[in-house]
Amino acid sequence: MQDVLIALKTDLASGIAIRYVCQLEKLFRFNMQAVHIPDMDEKGHSPGGGWVHQTWEDAVIQQAKENIAKLVKEDLFYSYLTQSPKIIPGDKDQVILEEVNNNKYAFFIEGLLHSFDPETFFQKLDSDLYNTLAFPILLVKNIVNMDKGIQIAVTKDTMPSVFPWFFKIFKELSEKPDILICNLTTNDEKIKIIEDEKDLISDIKAQFSQYSKEVGKIQIAEGSAEELSLLVRDHALLISSRPKSHEPMAEMLSMSPCPILLCPESQL
Repeated sequence: MQDVLIALKTDLASGIAIRYVCQLEKLFRFNMQAVHIPDMDEKGHSPGGGWVHQTWEDAVIQQAKENIAKLVKEDLFYSYLTQSPKIIPGDKDQVILEEVNNNKYAFFIEGLLHSFDPETFFQKLDSDLYNTLAFPILLVKNIVNMDKGIQIAVTKDTMPSVFPWFFKIFKELSEKPDILICNLTTNDEKIKIIEDEKDLISDIKAQFSQYSKEVGKIQIAEGSAEELSLLVRDHALLISSRPKSHEPMAEMLSMSPCPILLCPESQL
């Protein structure tokens, strides 16, 4: 069974992420470890130094433990965890990187509320953490109906990296994913569905057959990021590459309200 790491805050985004991954875990089983990095400056700077500082820090950490314990209890999330959430003060990126370096995780999870302003999403893509993690990141934007199924959205260039991650992480999943091959353009013309790529479609089906898997609907579509975003809005999980911010693929993904599994370009 695969191990995954979820970063929690005491906010709505984490509450949504918790509820979503509990549903996702019913589709394919994995072990979850939670980590919370308390904001030591949230209550102001600590008074004094020495034992005074240590006492203040201990109080902040204890309060964080109680807040996170309440969060996971309210959503019955504790029953999905392999052990109690880790409360580790420090720089968020460094804490998570150290945690993943000391353990073997299949992917990382955190919540980010869907917004029509893409800049927060772009900031995530540009962060040192996202550019350092060598495995997929599940960014939970919204609570969705799990019956809506899975969609893999790629370009011809990103297929060779995204498909292997799907085969590795979802090897026990019997569901047939829909596949969208995107030809992103800069014009604002309406979506054009390309029908004459029989060799490409056959190749995709052959790749899935090698892993004893089948695909659902395969579409090859051409259009701008805004236009193609209409095709990635109605699934329980969207699987794609981890693009750089402001790239057409990043712009398209930023407009999708679906939870997104962002896969690195590195080959397995």
